[in-house]
Amino acid sequence: MKMNNKEHKGKTKIHNVRFYNLTPRAIQNMAYNNFLKKLALSRNDGSIEIWDMQYMPLLERTIPTTPGNSVEGMVWVGERLFSVGLSGEIVEWDLQKLVPRRKQYVTGNAIWCIDVNVKATQLAVGTEEGYVNIFDVENDEMDYKNLFDKQEGRVLCCKFDHSGEYLVTGSVCAIRIWNVSSGHAIHKMTVRSDTREVIVWCLRVLKDFTIISGDSRGIVTVWDGRTATEIETHQMLKADVLTLTTNEDETMLMCSGIEPIIRIYSKTLIKRDEMEYHRWVKFLQRSVHDHDVKALICMDERIISGGMDGYLSISSAVKTSSTMAKYGPFLQGCCSSIAPKKRLLLLRYTDYLEVWSLGSTNGEYTTTVHSKSEDKLQRQLLRIDESPKKNFAMKSKDEARIICATISPNAKWICYSTITDTRLFRFKVDEKGADKLHLIENLPEQFCAASLIHFSTDSKRLYLVSSETQSILVFAILKNNAVELEFITQINTKKHIKDNINLLEVSEDDKYIVAAGLDHSIAIWSEKEKGHYKYQFNLPKYIAATTAIALHADYPCLVATFSDGRIIEYNIEEIRFTCSEQNDLLDSARTHCTTKILLDRRCSDLFVLLNEENVYALKKYLNDEIEPEIEPIIKKQSKKHKKQKSVSLDQKTSGLRMTFSKNTTHSLNLSWLTHEDLVVVGMNAMSLIDQLPSAFKQKKFGSA
Repeated sequence: MKMNNKEHKGKTKIHNVRFYNLTPRAIQNMAYNNFLKKLALSRNDGSIEIWDMQYMPLLERTIPTTPGNSVEGMVWVGERLFSVGLSGEIVEWDLQKLVPRRKQYVTGNAIWCIDVNVKATQLAVGTEEGYVNIFDVENDEMDYKNLFDKQEGRVLCCKFDHSGEYLVTGSVCAIRIWNVSSGHAIHKMTVRSDTREVIVWCLRVLKDFTIISGDSRGIVTVWDGRTATEIETHQMLKADVLTLTTNEDETMLMCSGIEPIIRIYSKTLIKRDEMEYHRWVKFLQRSVHDHDVKALICMDERIISGGMDGYLSISSAVKTSSTMAKYGPFLQGCCSSIAPKKRLLLLRYTDYLEVWSLGSTNGEYTTTVHSKSEDKLQRQLLRIDESPKKNFAMKSKDEARIICATISPNAKWICYSTITDTRLFRFKVDEKGADKLHLIENLPEQFCAASLIHFSTDSKRLYLVSSETQSILVFAILKNNAVELEFITQINTKKHIKDNINLLEVSEDDKYIVAAGLDHSIAIWSEKEKGHYKYQFNLPKYIAATTAIALHADYPCLVATFSDGRIIEYNIEEIRFTCSEQNDLLDSARTHCTTKILLDRRCSDLFVLLNEENVYALKKYLNDEIEPEIEPIIKKQSKKHKKQKSVSLDQKTSGLRMTFSKNTTHSLNLSWLTHEDLVVVGMNAMSLIDQLPSAFKQKKFGSA
């Protein structure tokens, strides 16, 4: 597609890549930390994702593998995350190194469920053989405490009551209430059906010791925990209820399962004659997913849901709003990279890479689309002259999960990293046109597993961020030499970035390195001599996480976007903000973080941005006065750099306005192919759906 922008008197071709076909990874379960505003979710490939939910949802880190590649339950204990799975281990995770911090086997083999008491002092886990294990987790420890009496059948779900004195467990045909201190069952409630056995999949225990259970009949039952008697039942779904939750004040109940509808019930006061009592009454329903829903969490007035289709979905729990946002089951980090000189595209999958030759056009138009916006842009669809071609695919060693991968701009090198090591290949095409890869073996000892990989624009340097130390390692790529990679320097980032580095950007002339961390830090280094860098300064910390960064090619300015939608431009040499804007110009900009920034060399005032739903262009304009949000940041920066060029508060910052937008659902990456050609890499939604098993069949009104 060709975009004609009359205002800038330039045309940009947009290559829409839709042959990136990821395998859907189902969401198994979720755990939300209300204090940290973090959401942990596990997928069916054994990975765990940590999402920052403070503003717009942002995938901030991924634990790539877990014991047995199975996660059946997770809980937060303060800032600590625990998981359990079919390997029979309870694991506490180091969320910086993304490896197990502690592991301990339990009695009863495979673990199906886990819960923590309100005081965050004890963990309970339910096992395959019917044992419940209790662990003390006070004082940053994890110590085995006691074992409950063995029950018949596996323990599928468990929940502490509000006091922590009792534990409620669910299994096949039964719900039990246990005394935590003695380990004995004090009540057993039988759940039966005349035609089949009933599986209790999920539980919720309210503050007044009301127990709510969901089972394989699609029924939600409300019990009195003190007397172990049934209060009310509701046929909420036509098939298994796999998950249920309540809001914080326990006035609303949500459930879902194999029938992919989220049912919402409200706790209502019923007055009959002289009697008053509460009952759960149907309030609302949301159709968010097309396949099984396996996890639900209520966060304020929003429902977070996930299941078989792999989408993390956020919908409204109130009637006054019907907003909904979905976030695809995509890999963290950059999924693709471009070699512009050879028109090659590298695509990253979980354990293999693909290299494609991009298609080309002869310049003939098939359709012209006139924009309805005030900018009067024209969009012209071009006829494809040569179709994209898949050159080859390469598996990672031992089919290990690939953390990051890239191809050099000159298409001579391919580098990827797994959890354990980084591998570098020389790539070339022989006289017969066949692709050849040669593994480089004599590498410097500093060449280690990396969380980020970056080639310089001239393909003469390679930058790695060490997975273990978070140091930035700089290597020189040599030509016609026995040693093809030479270590230059190591940049220690720990003093300036206290958490993992999630973004790395190097200027086109290699003069500046900018790194952004998960602690909201943005640090800048400049080259003092060839290949060696000196720390300059940190930008003031912003309240929201950094989602994308970019450096101008022709002058020292940094552009950054944040998870609350703010966009800033910062002049590194003048030490001042030159642009600031709250990005709410598109509906998707209020729900989806910006994941990529491109800067146009033809127009330095133009920013091209990408989120999961849109690619759009913003142009700077001069504000009459400094925005209130940016003024305290400028004051702070001015005090910090007294010896450097002063920052005047009467200097004007610019705002942004939209000049172009295009809907590109499931967009994952954006790159320049030439100064006039953009490549947008995205997923075809139908390719995800086609790989899923059949959904729950239900007859719709008006259908045969």
